Amino acid sequence: MMNQGIHFQDKNKYSLGQTFDQGNNQFQFAGVDTDKQNAAMYFYVTKNTIDPLAPLTTVVVTKKTHSGSDFHTQLKQIADDYYVVRFKKSAISNGRLFVKLGSKKDLSGVTSAIDFVLLDLRHPTKVTSLTEGVYLKNYLKILRSNTTNRVASLEKKLVQYNHDLQILKTSLARQKDTANLQVGKQKRATEQRMMQTETNIQDKKQDISNTQSAIKVAQNNLQSYEKRYQNYAHH
Repeated sequence: MMNQGIHFQDKNKYSLGQTFDQGNNQFQFAGVDTDKQNAAMYFYVTKNTIDPLAPLTTVVVTKKTHSGSDFHTQLKQIADDYYVVRFKKSAISNGRLFVKLGSKKDLSGVTSAIDFVLLDLRHPTKVTSLTEGVYLKNYLKILRSNTTNRVASLEKKLVQYNHDLQILKTSLARQKDTANLQVGKQKRATEQRMMQTETNIQDKKQDISNTQSAIKVAQNNLQSYEKRYQNYAHH
């Protein structure tokens, strides 16, 4: 019998790499693997407020039944920010499942304020066996992917900062030329604008320096993740 208190987000189907909110936490759907009998869904925590004394639990249901009793799931924490939900492969025969992630209190009964999210499971990665090594390999894969995206985002930001800096420098030069032609109150007003522009230039230079440092750190992290991922890939 369908639980009338359950609310489903049918409109949004989340695919690999997309994030969704569950209570005060945010998760990234990090993929699904299958072997001959079982399946494993991966979740990376992008906003982590999970209390160790109220650990994460899950409810996984099919749209057909809207019931949590149609198949058994096992949730396993692999890292502080990474979880695996394992279950029978037959449960994803229709290529989708509804999932809730939260503490037992969060998910209790019909009073749960957390909605189910619909996951797109149509393209699982087939593996020989769902082992701890496979889970860790996927963890490194998502870290590598996220860091690659971060580097790209930072590099785009750096281009914009450098563009902004050139505009500010051009503006300052124009203000100086203008001030040289002015006297009295007008000159003082332009000089005041020059001081503000100079401050903005220094702030922008600091933004550039900070972003360059962040890119270097992210690139170093990416190299480490890539090396570790390749070690697992060859196992």
